[in-house]
Parts: sequence; structure tokens; C-alpha cells
Amino acid sequence: MLRRGEEHPMHKLTEEQVTQIRELWKVGHRNIKVLARNHRVSPANIKLIVKNKTWTHLLKWPYDVIK
Repeated sequence: MLRRGEEHPMHKLTEEQVTQIRELWKVGHRNIKVLARNHRVSPANIKLIVKNKTWTHLLKWPYDVIK
């Protein structure tokens, strides 16, 4: 069984935090290092979240898809 998001034993973020990161990105907060530091994850993790490469089960397709 595939564990996604908070169900995965190694998760560092909650679904609420991921949603907050995406909302901040949408309104223009573009400092990835600050987002990463505030959420205690790597900048690479933040990039994957805002590009919708991870935590895809939270997307409200097709409305949240960013190209």
C-alpha cells in the first residue's frame, strides 16, 4: 500500500503546512530559503512542493496544476 503525506512514517510536514507553502507561493512569496528554514525542510523540498511534484494528492486537479 502506498503511504502518502502524513501517513508516511518519514513525513516532516503536515498537509496544512504544504497548503500554506503553496498559498504563500501563489501570493508572491518567492524566497525558497526562508520558506525552507521556517518549515525545517530543505530548499529542494520546497521547490518540489511548489512545482507540484510532491504532495500531489492535495491538488484539486485541474485547478492547482502549475505549468
